[in-house]
Amino acid sequence: MTSEAPQSTFLKIKKTFEAKVRRGLKKSVYETGAAPLIVGFSGGADSTALLLSLKSILPKSQHLCAVHIEHGLRGGLSKKDAEHTEHVCLRYDIDFRCEHIHVSRIAQMGLEGAARESRRSAFLAIAKEIGADTIALAHNRDDQAETVLMRLFEGAGVRGITGMKWRTPLSSKGEDGLHIIRPLLDLSRTEILAYLEAQDISWVEDETNEDENRLRNRIRKKIIPVIQDYIGDTAISGIAKSAEISAPLISLLDEMIKDLDAKFIHENDGKLIVFPLREVKELTQSLRVGLWSSVFNRLRDELLSHGRRHALRRWTRDLDRLAMGNKPSGVLSLPGGLVAKREYDRLFFGHFHCDSKRLEEKKLRVPGKTVHHSLGLAIEASCDFTHRPNGAWEACLDVEKLGVNACIRTRRDGDRFHPMGRTKAKKLKEYFIEKKIPRSLRNKIPLLAVGDRVAWIIGHQVSAEYMLHDKEKRGVTLKAFSEKDSAKPLSSLD
Repeated sequence: MTSEAPQSTFLKIKKTFEAKVRRGLKKSVYETGAAPLIVGFSGGADSTALLLSLKSILPKSQHLCAVHIEHGLRGGLSKKDAEHTEHVCLRYDIDFRCEHIHVSRIAQMGLEGAARESRRSAFLAIAKEIGADTIALAHNRDDQAETVLMRLFEGAGVRGITGMKWRTPLSSKGEDGLHIIRPLLDLSRTEILAYLEAQDISWVEDETNEDENRLRNRIRKKIIPVIQDYIGDTAISGIAKSAEISAPLISLLDEMIKDLDAKFIHENDGKLIVFPLREVKELTQSLRVGLWSSVFNRLRDELLSHGRRHALRRWTRDLDRLAMGNKPSGVLSLPGGLVAKREYDRLFFGHFHCDSKRLEEKKLRVPGKTVHHSLGLAIEASCDFTHRPNGAWEACLDVEKLGVNACIRTRRDGDRFHPMGRTKAKKLKEYFIEKKIPRSLRNKIPLLAVGDRVAWIIGHQVSAEYMLHDKEKRGVTLKAFSEKDSAKPLSSLD
């Protein structure tokens, strides 16, 4: 630029654009520091503007690392893009990395979903290598409007309307400590192109952006222009503004769901359990959906890799029906061999199979200590029948009725139990059903049995048939403990 007017125009465009990027960094809660900053650099207009504006406004001591992900899906064209991005970084003295990735699991996740997961893995590997904790991506205001419209058309709820956030964890759980920031969310595509053209900077165009078989491209090329023709350019900024206004509501909802996660989701023996369902049923639908999303996030490695967003919505809907239904039991099959099982007031998630080790029996030593390793249970037996049982993990039984064949085991077909206050014994299965003990827990509850007669459902109740009623008879006092800590009584499975 030779004349004074164009030069001043150039400076004004550059200054205004970079001032907005600075504000975007603040909204992204990004602070410059010793840690390197990774910039996702495709070579397109958006990422080029992001990279060069960051190079201009950040301190010279800030280590910028431009990362180009080469998916290998566009043949020679993607190789040319990689060469272009490298030349740009050489010209502006920016550290450059090109990652060639193999997009796997396409059948399960779809091409875009699989590519996204592959990019995340590549970013994570580079971040660990160079010590970065933040990745800057070039999503802009137009991208935000397209995203909101896409999610509306797909039937998304309030969370979908919020679109992309200024700052998000790289992974859904945030366990890797890496965050994505989007400093250009307040900038339009028009402003981005003006910034590059004012400096005579070139960029590459991805021909897949012209493919109208993709919903985002159809929205960009067909729907957005109609909206702008009838409403004006302010419609796009209005959509993006609505997304930003809605974001705090989702943050509040997320905090509520985090509390619900801690209250209702538990882990036992490698399985997730949600209970009590009677309280879950009292939640609003949006909170229940958030709770099911928390379950799916915990099962991410086995479950989320098998489906896209619409599949997650279907699983959430089916799971909500299972939990809210009036039937006391039911099963929902999920990908990866996972199963969700409804049993009375609980939902169980996991791979269910019979553990043959739990079927073994250990003969009770009187007096002495008996350990059932598979159940993680130890029982101390003493002949002090003057001790009064304290809780469901202690019992005082008639030694003569127990005999020498009493053993610790789990339930078997044909077992019978005589509940206190009843006139006769009943099938153990009927007792469990009456007490609404979930089916998946019944095979884990330890029993003290003589043949097919259950003398003590350990942690629950003593049989009226074996209880010591006459103080003149010989009795045995039994105390159940955790095998690992004899000073710590087990907690009830009921």
